Amino acid sequence: MNIKKAYYYLFYWLYKLAMTGAIKSLSRFYATLAMLVLELWFVGSFYNYYTIFIDRHSSLEVKSPQVLAFFVGIMTLNYYAFMHTDKWKEYAAEFDQWPKNKNRKGLIIVICVIAIIISNLIFSFYLMSQIDWQKINNWNNP
Repeated sequence: MNIKKAYYYLFYWLYKLAMTGAIKSLSRFYATLAMLVLELWFVGSFYNYYTIFIDRHSSLEVKSPQVLAFFVGIMTLNYYAFMHTDKWKEYAAEFDQWPKNKNRKGLIIVICVIAIIISNLIFSFYLMSQIDWQKINNWNNP
């Protein structure tokens, strides 16, 4: 399975989960929002690792052009992949045709990927909490 198909498969399962909710007409929106959150958490954890291991003096503000450009880029990608066209529905129809056993294995992989992203983010924040930031800031400004 290529990355594009895996991306659509993750969305497919998030969409199916959202379809179990009360407002089924917003399921595609909720699934797209969940994809955005997972992507931001994934990239955010790597930024934390960068800050911990490479450049402890880096600072990235939410309003900075880099963050806004990245956020707009991810939102644009998700919009065109899931909201603007119905290309994802072709993949969803294909995934619905898969044997039950294959879909069950895929669901387990999706759950593991989501758990890894969340665990990775939590672990990166844990590592950041172990650093004495006051000492680093005082080292720069004697």
